[in-house]
Amino acid sequence: MATFTDRLGRRGFLKLSAAAGGAVWLGSSLTACGQSGAGGGGGYSGDAAVTGLASLIHSAPFFIAQEEGYYEEEGLTLEHIQFPGGLDTVRGIESGIGLGTSSTIPVFIAAEKGMDVRIFANVYTAASVDFIALPDSPVNTIQDVRGKKIAVSTPGSNSSYFAERTLREAGIEPGKDVELVSVGSASDSWTVVSKGVVDVAWTASPLSEKIADENGGKVIWRSRDYVTDWSDTCLVATGAFSDENSEALKGWGRALKKGMDLISNDLDKAAAVYAQAIGYKTEVALAALKNSQTYFDLTLTDAQLSAVIDAGKEQKQITKDPDLDAILMRDFLA
Repeated sequence: MATFTDRLGRRGFLKLSAAAGGAVWLGSSLTACGQSGAGGGGGYSGDAAVTGLASLIHSAPFFIAQEEGYYEEEGLTLEHIQFPGGLDTVRGIESGIGLGTSSTIPVFIAAEKGMDVRIFANVYTAASVDFIALPDSPVNTIQDVRGKKIAVSTPGSNSSYFAERTLREAGIEPGKDVELVSVGSASDSWTVVSKGVVDVAWTASPLSEKIADENGGKVIWRSRDYVTDWSDTCLVATGAFSDENSEALKGWGRALKKGMDLISNDLDKAAAVYAQAIGYKTEVALAALKNSQTYFDLTLTDAQLSAVIDAGKEQKQITKDPDLDAILMRDFLA
């Protein structure tokens, strides 16, 4: 089983193969990743870039599709490459990998910068940031955070955005009624809560469920409780890659759909596969998938995209309305 890291250097990306169970460091040249394949149904072999592969719940269908042979059924030999953030993932896709899954906002940021990226499906449709406290904390609801401190990652991060947005939705003003403290990763966030530096930590599934299992942490609220339309992660390819390997991308979509269907129809089996892939206890993986069971969906909606674009503009990550006709391949997997 590979050991997963929270942060990867700019010149190194952790290459993970669930089939091989190993980890190999790649060098700085992404174009040397050894992609090969054809778009005419003759099979495809190469790499797929995935944001937060082992640490975020949206990746469950990728592990399941690989372990259950759904990739093989579609003539695909894919190795997942873990990237620490959405923009890094998109850069990796655009710089030579060709396909992958990223947080949705960074795709629009990259498109505004002139990068050749296309969205051809959704992956995970819930706002993924959770907020968790110690089991004996007096904080039991979002209303209890008044006068407290909440740990977020960094200013401008998803955790910071969703903390501010959900607090305001609940009638609580960040900076006035509650203090947001930048602490770094979700693991760092839980550490500072455990030490009493702050009262509430940001986290995300499946770490939320792992903390609850191992430390008794209680989830106070989830961002999706307040954000009903959202595209958290999406399937991305360059325009050039989609032109040359359209059948491979469609096969990838079908394989991931089978993984999503397993989560919907046989949660116990899906959890067993997912748990083994990420090295978690089966009951923790089961709890995480159960909490997210209805949020795996390839379909993109205008409401989801509008919410993502509005969030990007609010954070000044996107400065203008994107050309959706140039970025979206709406009916690609139909």
